[in-house]
Amino acid sequence: MSYHQHGGNRGGRARFDDRGGGRGRFGGRGSGGGGGGGRGGGPRPTECNVVMNYNKLDVLDPLKQVDLSVYKVTIKTARYVPHVNEAGEKVRDPGTGKCVMVFTARDTSVCEDPKFKKRFFASEKPWRILKKLIKDRQVDDPSFLLDYDGCEMAVAPATCGLPDEANEFRVCIKQDCEEDNPDAMKVKNEWYLVLLTKTHDIPFSDIAAAISGRNADLAEELSMKLNVIMKSIGVQMGMLQLAPNSSSLFFPLREQLKLFNQRMIEADHGKKFLLSGIKQLAIFSSTGCNIQSDPIVNWFDKDKYEIDRSEKIPLIDGRASTIAGVRVRFNTLRSDLRAQEEVLSALSKLIFNVEYWIKKPDPKKEEAMIAQGKTAQDINESRRRVFMNQTLKVDQDSKEKIKWSPDDHSFQLGESEIVTVTQYYARRYGIILDVNLPIVHIGKKHGWLPLEFCYQAFTKTRDANDPSMVQAVLQHYDKIAGTFFINDMAQKRNLISNMFGHGGKTFTEILAKYNLCIDNSPTKLKAKVLIPPKINFRESKEATNGSFDLRNVTFANPAEFNSFAAVNFTGDRHALQDYVNVQLEVAAGHGMKTPPTTMIIGREHLNSITENYVDRDAVHQGPEAVRRAIGKARDVYLNDSLNIFRQNHVWFRTTCEDVDGQLFCCLILPPQSRGGEIGIMFDVTRESPLYYTHAIELNDGRTCDRTRLIVKIRQSREACLNPFDVRFENGRLQAWNSNIEGWGNVDFDRFCFECHLTNGQIAYVDAEDCKQTYLHKERDFRIDCPSVIIMFLLDKGKALYDRAKFTSNQLCGIQTQCVVLESFKRQRNKNQYASNIAAKLNTKLSSTMAKAEAWRSSFKLGDSDIAGIPWVGECPTLVIGIGMAHGKCKVLFSMPSVFKDSHTCYLGMGGDADTVIGASVCLDSECMRLINGAYLQKKADVINRNTMKDIIMENWDHYCTDNLGVYEDPSPQRILVYRDGMSDGSFGRANDEIDYIREAIKAKTNPSCLCDRGCKLCCPPITFVICQSQHNVRIVPAQDSDGYQVGRGGVNVHSGTMIDDNTIMELGTLLKITDDDTASVRELNSPCKVYFGPPSPSYDFLLTAQGGLKGTSKPIYYRVRLNENAVWGPRGCTALTKENIANCTHQMCYKYGSATKAVREVPIIKYAKKLANQVLSSLKYIREGTEWEGKKLRLEYPLEDRDDLSDIRPYVSVEVINNGGGNHQEVDRKHNVVKFSFHNHLAA
Repeated sequence: MSYHQHGGNRGGRARFDDRGGGRGRFGGRGSGGGGGGGRGGGPRPTECNVVMNYNKLDVLDPLKQVDLSVYKVTIKTARYVPHVNEAGEKVRDPGTGKCVMVFTARDTSVCEDPKFKKRFFASEKPWRILKKLIKDRQVDDPSFLLDYDGCEMAVAPATCGLPDEANEFRVCIKQDCEEDNPDAMKVKNEWYLVLLTKTHDIPFSDIAAAISGRNADLAEELSMKLNVIMKSIGVQMGMLQLAPNSSSLFFPLREQLKLFNQRMIEADHGKKFLLSGIKQLAIFSSTGCNIQSDPIVNWFDKDKYEIDRSEKIPLIDGRASTIAGVRVRFNTLRSDLRAQEEVLSALSKLIFNVEYWIKKPDPKKEEAMIAQGKTAQDINESRRRVFMNQTLKVDQDSKEKIKWSPDDHSFQLGESEIVTVTQYYARRYGIILDVNLPIVHIGKKHGWLPLEFCYQAFTKTRDANDPSMVQAVLQHYDKIAGTFFINDMAQKRNLISNMFGHGGKTFTEILAKYNLCIDNSPTKLKAKVLIPPKINFRESKEATNGSFDLRNVTFANPAEFNSFAAVNFTGDRHALQDYVNVQLEVAAGHGMKTPPTTMIIGREHLNSITENYVDRDAVHQGPEAVRRAIGKARDVYLNDSLNIFRQNHVWFRTTCEDVDGQLFCCLILPPQSRGGEIGIMFDVTRESPLYYTHAIELNDGRTCDRTRLIVKIRQSREACLNPFDVRFENGRLQAWNSNIEGWGNVDFDRFCFECHLTNGQIAYVDAEDCKQTYLHKERDFRIDCPSVIIMFLLDKGKALYDRAKFTSNQLCGIQTQCVVLESFKRQRNKNQYASNIAAKLNTKLSSTMAKAEAWRSSFKLGDSDIAGIPWVGECPTLVIGIGMAHGKCKVLFSMPSVFKDSHTCYLGMGGDADTVIGASVCLDSECMRLINGAYLQKKADVINRNTMKDIIMENWDHYCTDNLGVYEDPSPQRILVYRDGMSDGSFGRANDEIDYIREAIKAKTNPSCLCDRGCKLCCPPITFVICQSQHNVRIVPAQDSDGYQVGRGGVNVHSGTMIDDNTIMELGTLLKITDDDTASVRELNSPCKVYFGPPSPSYDFLLTAQGGLKGTSKPIYYRVRLNENAVWGPRGCTALTKENIANCTHQMCYKYGSATKAVREVPIIKYAKKLANQVLSSLKYIREGTEWEGKKLRLEYPLEDRDDLSDIRPYVSVEVINNGGGNHQEVDRKHNVVKFSFHNHLAA
């Protein structure tokens, strides 16, 4: 993919990821938890003037009618073959005696062979065929014009001269290169037959109406045709394609030096360079058509070190000892399996040319050339062999792409002789090969060739993710950031408008043949600047351009940091200890409830809860290291193996879960003897059967099984203290004093039992005077211990991080916090770094019982401050975010069996057929406490019925459970869905997802309703918002005074800049609510629902929530597909107008618990996508099968040929391992593949 302008979320202040904060994205120097923002320009405005990268498309001459002809393009492979008479003899020309050749095309087109069609249209050949056709045709008819889409469609002005009937053209192109390539004469020709069949004409009157906004029905088709015209003109003018099916075009090399001020940006020691281009798309709105112009850059592999120079770039660099950039030792390469793996991977990503000179000439051939009048230069050139644009291909005999010496491959030469590649080149061509260098297979025709003959070809760089390359791209965009973007866009538009193509015509002149023109001036608009929320810690904070900080704040509702474990993958125990000391201190400073016992364990006995693991196989053994760390932590906290709780006369306080999923606050009673059972004491009322803790037997034999443990203190021997009212703090035992509503120091006396006798009396028995048995044992409950696992990583490598998240999300169900050693050591202010992580920990440790939030927000309504998010808190509102991650898997090679982690290596994540759906739901009106799930289905862009029903029904239950007591009836009264990852072409299928939501709600709340799929009677109103982040819209201030200046860069728009101007909003988003729908609501006559009024034509808007400090801020395009909440809703609530939905969305962007700023996209979408990608990265582990605590998890795919096709989604099978042999017993099938923990905000 090309590098587009980034979203302005980097540098300047930190982007927190799960590996710690303190640095900006892509290495930008961030300020961590400190204040962000640049230099403001006075008070925050409520509106400003902005410029968009939209250029108006208009009719050139309204009086001129130029209809648009549309053609079907059929391409057939062809060749010249000898003409044969009826007797089967070749026919010869009487004059010359040569065979007569006839042109023959295949009976079928390339489109009728599915495999060939896919490969053919993914190449540049269709474009080269049509370019050659046009060039040949223009020799005879200079007015000829045809624009091609790269597949099976072409358009032309009706005046181009083609007749209506089918037109046949014979076209000859070079097999592997462009016609103007200097080595084209050495490449063989290929012939094709092209048929152009007119399908229909589009009258210019209809085109003019659509361009002026008066023909919406034609907008979609005309948009596609205009995109074809603009790209095709650019290609014929010599612009470079990123990919045959991409709308991105790059300027010719001769223009690149102008764009980069005569100094190209290079990488990989001058072997790659950055090229600049433009992406153009036609966008139709209610007022007409605009051309969206987006400047882009991308990395390309050079074929020469310098433009217009002859020095080629060999794949083997002897001076640097590299092959395709991989450092190797040539003399040991044949035995170095790791180096072989890296070289094969690098070569598989390259396109290369082959060139070598024959040192042993053919005397007969050269004598014939001399006889033909060839010069010495011609003869010398004939000794050069060239094969263009080659790639590695699998040899069908050996099943290999590469061999590590020319001596490793032999073949039959002549009738019986067997020779190696080394021997062949020495005998045939006089070339002595280096036996330490590889040979590669480039296809059946050319076979095996020495790699020393191969040179880098000019093509787009694959996998351009090297940090230096990413940084160079970001620096380039920083130079054209903000208001500078306008000048850059104008330069590129002027350049493309005035470039010359075939026939000496410019882009503007060719477009004029369609009677169209583009205004190169960008569109200017008035934008709104939305009011930010008030950020409320225990203290209030004001956001500055979307950013605030954690300095000197106490979290609004701090989490309980009761226990933790650690896994140290770095080997640096001192650094881990330093980090834990700082983290515990900072967390306590922010108000997080960290018991002194946990402080003691973390500071003095950290090694007792840490698994130190340093091994090259850490990625694969990571889960085992986590399991051991959990065991160590449970031994310390539950068994009190360090005697910390006993000696301080307190108990470990945590949360537990019973078999029904109900949560309780509890104290853990350690074993009374080594190896004994662990007891649990519950914080419940006396009426609960869980109130009593022990069954006791006195010395005289009497027993009592209705006994609860209590604490006696010396200050009052009569006082009986509830253990939940006793704590260890500041080195002293303290008890809660209800008289003063506070804690006071006390002295421990002894433990006693409060015995409830059958006659209703209460007796007190000293713990030392009886035998004790726990009534409630740890084995019958699930204990929250440890609450979080700290993963101390050496660097930001993805493999170990993915493995850690897999273990957390799908095996142990315990939150993990990754900390990177190099990041921690690099911090000048380690407290600031720990503050960032404290905010993340506070979010991760939130639960249904401990509703932790680092900060809250409020908004102004009149003169009042209203807590929460606008509109959401008016009544129970289910807010859901849905994101998707798709597998892109391809088997590359198998790891050699010598490695102990032998397995098949994959390119990309997950699997070919898998899509992971991430779903997040807001549990309260603050929209900061979330619960997350991840669901599997076969690869698709649309969520299927069963997956959507699971998402809605599970999250409906979670919401109701969490809001018991908050609302009289916690059932959601309205639904707001944010859906990510939907393209314009999928909007129609969004209707299916909306229907699935209604089906799920009906099944949940009113299955007896007579409707088919849910209706206004049984379903609350639904708003379905499609969030598009992958678009090319850019918004910058019209002048510096209209924006927010940052550092030395340009000026970006203010955080909260919103555009809802219908003149630029695309058509066709809103699913219309019919008159019958609104009439049925008005006729409900329900005390619960009220009719607000008719819907608006559109609710779409562009929102730049983030404060862009580097690059050019990129907005999110919110496309509202359905908005029933604007038409009707619960009585006493307000309608979800465009203003309300924009304000609601904007203020939600401040609720990303991992960063103290407004993030670009709504956090529930951001978290959903993050979890989906984490799960997708882990599918390879459960596909192979993973064991955990006596169970085996395996990814299963139901057979599609079975009788029951109601649910054929992939699922995770959970089996109990049969240690005695035989088959394992399946105990569960999970479509929601994450294991919910006590703290279920999994993607934080």
